[in-house]
Amino acid sequence: MKVWIDPKETAAGTWGTSEVPSDTSGSPAVPVIERAVGTRYPIQYADGAFLTPKTAEGTDVPGPGGYARLQFNCAVDGAGTIKLTARGYRWGDDESAMRFKSLFSREPTPTETIPFESYERWLRSQHGVVKGFVEGDEYIDFEPAEEEIEEGRDQCAWADLRWAVRLRLAELELVRNPAFARYRLQERDEWEAVRGTLRWKPTAFGDAESET
Repeated sequence: MKVWIDPKETAAGTWGTSEVPSDTSGSPAVPVIERAVGTRYPIQYADGAFLTPKTAEGTDVPGPGGYARLQFNCAVDGAGTIKLTARGYRWGDDESAMRFKSLFSREPTPTETIPFESYERWLRSQHGVVKGFVEGDEYIDFEPAEEEIEEGRDQCAWADLRWAVRLRLAELELVRNPAFARYRLQERDEWEAVRGTLRWKPTAFGDAESET
């Protein structure tokens, strides 16, 4: 017996077979932990996200709203250092619009930091105005309000990050240490939210790029 599967979620080799075992309560998707364990570092891949006030979170995990378009570069280097670069635009919330580039990182173990507590962030940003944007369009016209570009480093708490950023960091933590990352997410009552999203995300762990 077969179940309906969205064609966009069944790229050859990503989920395996679309045949469902005799126990139809099972899912055709490869379990998240199995995918994480099968991903070896060093690894580097690209990803993206477009967030709206309605879809910015997608889960019960709290976080800031507004619009944002982000391009991610996800990486775990040979030493095990997590590096997540996010660049793009943010607008439509209580803060002024900005374009930005940020790098989130956590050093390889042993380290004083642990997963999902805080991450070192380097941030470069410029405030301005987004003009001409119509929801659903890809075009963004950004006009800087001033020439000044802000740059700095800080420790960014996990709870203060957008869900889209947390999700990519969770992918990288699962690549580096699947068992410990899952345990920490379970401690925070966030494992089901992360697992439920990654299970049906074809680009998780760089899977989509591995097919090209």
